[in-house]
Amino acid sequence: MTGEEKRENLFSEVLGGLVRIGTVTDRRMEERRVRVWFEDDGMSSGWLPVIISQDVTPEHDYDDPQWTEFETEWREPRAGEKEYADHKHKIVRKPYMPKVGDEVLAVYLPVFNADGFVIGGIKRWR
Repeated sequence: MTGEEKRENLFSEVLGGLVRIGTVTDRRMEERRVRVWFEDDGMSSGWLPVIISQDVTPEHDYDDPQWTEFETEWREPRAGEKEYADHKHKIVRKPYMPKVGDEVLAVYLPVFNADGFVIGGIKRWR
C-alpha cells in the first residue's frame, strides 16, 4: 500500500466516525438527550444532547427560547373570504426534539472517545 493510500484510509476512518446516521431508540425530554442506534456497526450511543433549534419570529422578543407563547390577532382589513371571522389565538412554539424511531444525524468531536450531539432529523418526522 502506498503512502497516499494509507493517508486516504486513515482519513476515511477518522471522518467515518465523526458524522453518523442513526435511529433514535430512547429520549429524555427534560434533558434534551437521546440514545441513537447505529446500524452500520451494531452499536448504541450514550445519551447525546440534541442541538437547540430556534425558530425566528421577526420583531418579537421572548424570554425563553425553549418555550414561547404569544398571541396573534386578525383584524380587518385583510384579503380572504368574509366568512373568516376576526379571531385571536395563542401560538406555542417548541424546539425540535426527535421521537423514538426518527432517523437523525449525529456528529462527534474528532478526539478519542469523544462526546457527540444530534444536529437534527434527516427524514420527515413521524
